[in-house]
Amino acid sequence: MDSRIVVSDVDGTITRSDLLGNIFPLVGRDWSHPGIARLLTAISHNGYRVLYLTSRAIGQANLTRGYIRELRQSGGASLPDGPLIMSPDR
Repeated sequence: MDSRIVVSDVDGTITRSDLLGNIFPLVGRDWSHPGIARLLTAISHNGYRVLYLTSRAIGQANLTRGYIRELRQSGGASLPDGPLIMSPDR
């Protein structure tokens, strides 16, 4: 059985920038690209599994997973579930 996947970087793809994408969610400010949750959800509904990729340090794993799980955009759109691949060297 073949799996169809889409790889999405977190910082600069889901978030609008690398640095501020790390900081603003910690203080409750949304810094995501408008419509990204709706886009990735539509891709997911077409039979693709979304895999999230980041160069964030492994120590940020829980924060990053929480960000992906809890992001809500206009209309209540959220990101689809998917594994998170992080940088083991950081």
